[in-house]
Amino acid sequence: MSKVVLITGASSGLGESIANHLVQTGFIVYGTSRDIEQQTKAFHAVNMDVTSDQSIQSAIHQILQQHSRIDVLINNAGLGIASPIETLLIDDVQRVLDTNVIGLIRTTQAVLPHMRAQKSGTIINISSIGSESGLPYRGLYSASKAAVDRITEALRIELAPFGIQACVIQPGGVKTDINKNRIRTSLPAGNIYKESFDTTYALIDESVDKGLDPQEFGNLIEKLLQTPTLKRCYRLGKPIEKLSVILKRVLPSATYEKMIKNHYKIPTRPS
Repeated sequence: MSKVVLITGASSGLGESIANHLVQTGFIVYGTSRDIEQQTKAFHAVNMDVTSDQSIQSAIHQILQQHSRIDVLINNAGLGIASPIETLLIDDVQRVLDTNVIGLIRTTQAVLPHMRAQKSGTIINISSIGSESGLPYRGLYSASKAAVDRITEALRIELAPFGIQACVIQPGGVKTDINKNRIRTSLPAGNIYKESFDTTYALIDESVDKGLDPQEFGNLIEKLLQTPTLKRCYRLGKPIEKLSVILKRVLPSATYEKMIKNHYKIPTRPS
């Protein structure tokens, strides 16, 4: 029997690539986003807003009517944001957390009773290598993805008695349209952060433009769905991105911070 997969944030980018790969390899795939039903997709497209309980319940009900089960949940929907912490707009903070963290919890809570009833299921949460560090001008994004990591750790323990597994995938830079969709604080000329922020933002964009092919994540998830016992975390990025996680663990904090400042060309002393 083909497994039924629900993936959020599937209208474009990483989510769409994963959904396309899984449907081509024999899975029954439901990809969701706010207005995805207006688009032509290779998979089943269902409108679902992860910030709305009613929208989530409606989408899940639609899937269960067709198949009576959901075997896999891939929480992929997310918002990027770049801003100095000092200039973050609280409305933007709430939007990011409502999508990246609370939306993940909403969707997971809605699916879990059905997975428990069938005594099986897999939850894959898309995090980020950026969750392992407080990256400059991406502190809120890093924090939201760190929350995803910790939530997943707890889920693994809580769900083990019910035959349900959970894991995170931590991507590095991926060639998607996240640059276009990322929330970016507009800093006026003369703002104390502007020069440093603009330099860092260009490097952020470059890391995406030169990032991994999203297809690699479809291949990884296909393998994970055939793996009897999942590890907590799967990290997929360029060698330097994965190395940065190891360096943070082994280097003195001052040395690691200096390395990050040098990479993003952030002054180490007041000018």
